[in-house]
Amino acid sequence: MAVAVSFQRSRFLEQALPGLPLELRRACAAVMLPAGARRVAAELPTARLYIVEEGTVLARSFAAEGMRSMVIGRCGPGAILPPPAEDELLQSLTDAWLTAIPHTVWSRLLAVPEVADRLIAGLEETLRRQREASRALAGIRNADRVRHQLLELAREHGRVGREGIRIDLPLTHDLIADMVGCARETVTRAFDELQREGFVARRAGAYQLLVPPETL
Repeated sequence: MAVAVSFQRSRFLEQALPGLPLELRRACAAVMLPAGARRVAAELPTARLYIVEEGTVLARSFAAEGMRSMVIGRCGPGAILPPPAEDELLQSLTDAWLTAIPHTVWSRLLAVPEVADRLIAGLEETLRRQREASRALAGIRNADRVRHQLLELAREHGRVGREGIRIDLPLTHDLIADMVGCARETVTRAFDELQREGFVARRAGAYQLLVPPETL
């Protein structure tokens, strides 16, 4: 499937290196991914890395024989993604916009200390999210894995209201299962347990954590 590629001014580049020549800016393709889109490396512009400008993007492994598909990374605006490996793909959880940075522009950016610092910060943010995702797998009880994952999602995407913290993402039990390494049926039972505990509720098509904001 062809991916939507165009030139669009990168917010990251505009802020990090406003003096970048126009020909180099145009070499950085804008990749627009509608919510739910999945793209392997061959369906993306060739790049040294991708900068997430808007939206939430998941890195996902393929389901090999005897194994299940897993979400191995979750990135929001400002994060930096390497190109997916042969057994990986990128999935947009929401409408997303990525800027592809080719090798020629990458070397130019690294030559500017302030820009290199921002690139490192983006890579550190990507690594931090991957570490948090790994911590969710450390829970012995499946309900604790799901609880940890929901808290992390709420930290990044939650909206505080009078009745709790609403997670504004299109979450399903299948998706949570791929994030925490459990079967969908196991995640459904975990949600039932967490709902009985008064930790989470399903309201108006979204999950809401019934916890005070300071919990996050």
